[in-house]
Amino acid sequence: MKVGTITFHCAYNFGSALQTYALKKYLTDLGHDVHVIDYRSENFRDYRIFRRYSYKSYFKDLLFLSGNLRRRKSFQEFWRTHFNLTDCTYEGPDAERLLALDFKDYDALICGSDQIWNLDCTAGPVPSFFLSFASSESKKIAYAPSLSHAKFEEKNFTQEDKMHISEWLSHFDALSVRELSVAGQFQQLTNRPIVETLDPTLLLNLEDYRQIQAPQLPKKLEAGKYIFAYTLWPNRDMMHYIDKLAAKRGLTVVYYSQTPFRYKSHAINVWGIGPSDFLTLIDKSNRVVSNSFHATVFSILYGKQFLTFGMEKSTSRMRTLLSKLGLSEEHLLPSDFDGERDIEPFSSALDTALLNNLRVDSEQFIKDALA
Repeated sequence: MKVGTITFHCAYNFGSALQTYALKKYLTDLGHDVHVIDYRSENFRDYRIFRRYSYKSYFKDLLFLSGNLRRRKSFQEFWRTHFNLTDCTYEGPDAERLLALDFKDYDALICGSDQIWNLDCTAGPVPSFFLSFASSESKKIAYAPSLSHAKFEEKNFTQEDKMHISEWLSHFDALSVRELSVAGQFQQLTNRPIVETLDPTLLLNLEDYRQIQAPQLPKKLEAGKYIFAYTLWPNRDMMHYIDKLAAKRGLTVVYYSQTPFRYKSHAINVWGIGPSDFLTLIDKSNRVVSNSFHATVFSILYGKQFLTFGMEKSTSRMRTLLSKLGLSEEHLLPSDFDGERDIEPFSSALDTALLNNLRVDSEQFIKDALA
């Protein structure tokens, strides 16, 4: 079958890139001809080299231009190598019309995964992420899009939005989400059942990721001698905790940020790396501390000692992940954690039989939807 997938593939974000790769690879391994649709929604401007929000953001991007260019090169090389992107890029006011023209002959279109249905992330529903452009002849499938949390801001989920979403959902042949616990907002808009499926990154085996990870660590890093602190928008308490842990264990702090952080411990900023390097950094780390869903996923798959900081709107999806995989919620620190509690990252043995059973259900969902 000729299959198109649409997601946050082009965000300069490790999780976005790796979940895009995982779903594309899984479908390709089933024997399908898979294309990742190079669609850029309005909020893609957040990921441009120059974001043009204001003079302040422009000069900040100019100040860090060298690292930003390295990051863009790293990600774009990964996309070109692993995505099988469409030749055309779809963005701007004509995107919907062109998508409808170019994909009318596809056998199936799949939206997901990632937070394409988190309306607070996308500032309201993005029609293309609900396959609004799909023809009546194409199978329409939602595979594990995430709503992220249980209640959207009213401005992003208006009555008009609900009418549109209800209409779009009515045309799907199969509906699934990554976290069923927060799907009630959409389930009330459709009579079609919504089920829970695994994040695509969990459909692949560890060996699949070892085959695409970078063969070497970035310069100046030694395997087993560092904490990989992958913290998006870290607060002072997170940094304080990481500093204490690094000092206690005699480890370097490796972090990823456009703006340098002021750790007291020896720290190395790896801004500019790509998804393959990200996997290697997790694999070769001594410990992982993050507040990222996908950093947590890969810490689990690679069997690392890890802790995850919960954040106000992400704690529920982290808890769902740990619960689904039968892992201790002690890995998840509360959103009000002050950095003082005496707890260290630890590893938990992944129940591969449980994971394989979960995979069976998700794989069956895909196979039935495409049948």
